[in-house]
Amino acid sequence: METKTDISYGVVPIYREGDIWRVLVVHQISYRGDDFWIFPKGHAEGEETPVAAAARELAEETGVTDIAIDPDTSFTVSYSFVHEGVRIEKTVIYFLGTVYDTTTHISQPHEIKEIKWCSFEEAAGLLSHQNSKEVLEAAQKVVLSS
Repeated sequence: METKTDISYGVVPIYREGDIWRVLVVHQISYRGDDFWIFPKGHAEGEETPVAAAARELAEETGVTDIAIDPDTSFTVSYSFVHEGVRIEKTVIYFLGTVYDTTTHISQPHEIKEIKWCSFEEAAGLLSHQNSKEVLEAAQKVVLSS
């Protein structure tokens, strides 16, 4: 079976509301029509840096643009799957980003079903994949230790 590698970049967007930290998750619709809760992510375009790609994907998927992304705080997820007879070795690098304007809008309704700001606990209950839950847990440790 042919194997290809694929890399995407995303953001774990957070903001503080009083004493509670909130994190943004998206209810994504896949090309196959199934749906799942994840963090915003996507591929770099042209010579885009990983942080620039993550910021652009966040803006495209959620409308969030007022964010400070920490290029030194990232979480990497690797997994594989088969698509159209090709094994895809996928890596996703998520950066932690502090959001200053939490206004969102769905500009890609064919890809994003819903956007939700929630507590870390709520996000843990929503996220569909174990690797996303592990990213959330690692991000929460960083946020609560700073």
